Amino acid sequence: MSSAKAASPVRTLADLAALAGVSASTVSRALSDSPLVNAETRAQIKALAAAHNFQVHLGAQSLRRQRTQTLAVVMTAERPAGNAMTDPFLLELLGEIASAATQRGYDVLLADARSDLRDWNAHFLRSGRADGIVMVARLSERTRQTDALHAAGAPFVVWGPPLPDQPYCSVGSDDFSGGKMATQHLIRLGRQRIGFLGAGSDCLEVLLRFDGYRTALGEAGRSVRMEDVAYATSTSQAGFEAMRRLLVQAPDLDAVFVNSDVMAIGAIEAIHAAGRNVPQDIAVVGYDDISVATYLRPPLTTVRQRLHEAGRLLVERLHAQIEGESAASVMLPVDLIVRASCGALLR
Repeated sequence: MSSAKAASPVRTLADLAALAGVSASTVSRALSDSPLVNAETRAQIKALAAAHNFQVHLGAQSLRRQRTQTLAVVMTAERPAGNAMTDPFLLELLGEIASAATQRGYDVLLADARSDLRDWNAHFLRSGRADGIVMVARLSERTRQTDALHAAGAPFVVWGPPLPDQPYCSVGSDDFSGGKMATQHLIRLGRQRIGFLGAGSDCLEVLLRFDGYRTALGEAGRSVRMEDVAYATSTSQAGFEAMRRLLVQAPDLDAVFVNSDVMAIGAIEAIHAAGRNVPQDIAVVGYDDISVATYLRPPLTTVRQRLHEAGRLLVERLHAQIEGESAASVMLPVDLIVRASCGALLR
């Protein structure tokens, strides 16, 4: 009798639950990597499932739970201006989110947050298009939508630095430290007049990086000169034009901290077009560490955002909310990646 029972096929969650001596809901949670099931039990259930070639039918599971197994990644059309769908940094972030979502059994719905879309909760969640939202939005859109989504009890997570007393979950980088780190590095290299080129004066990340820049200058006994500061959209062409303005406003500039690698590409071209050299005449530090940064001429010194970890945490925190669990905000550290554009390698 026991041998016949052992040979019985395992076709359902109930079959696997009986074999494991637990409830079907525990099996379901274990196979979904829910932290509600301890690690040892999860491992035992997964081992049994593998031994019996058991796989969860995702379509049936979604129907039972009224889930779509889809996450909506909603981007604003600006960062803070320019097409988000072609921004290399945001595309790399999207790739990490999609990879992390796939590992958890989700598909990704990519959407552009149009200005006429007033109710994200209705459009993506109540309509059954998605189970939760990853928001990559400029500050004005973020503030408006998060209030409504939080009030509705919707599962969502925001990419970006935390706001004071925010009641929702966000995952972002330590932009203040990034701005300070980049500026301190240029100061240590002996640069005397350091410019700041920002991707929009109303962008929260850029405001924090500017605070870091200003703090580093202040700690070195210097002050910000507004003629050393310029803002533009986050494109290479805009970076080129803004750098040209900086060179007119501050002709003795010998360094510039550029708030995106994409803009830094244009800034370097503008410096060369003006007959000056990078890094001998003007040192350049970018931000993001996009994949092409190391292949520029000269290779770009930059502040790296940890996008692989960010993508994983965004999906992890959103999945927890979808499962009815709490999710805490995270601020990720950043790293200074030293390459030739700052002049450090020439010393």
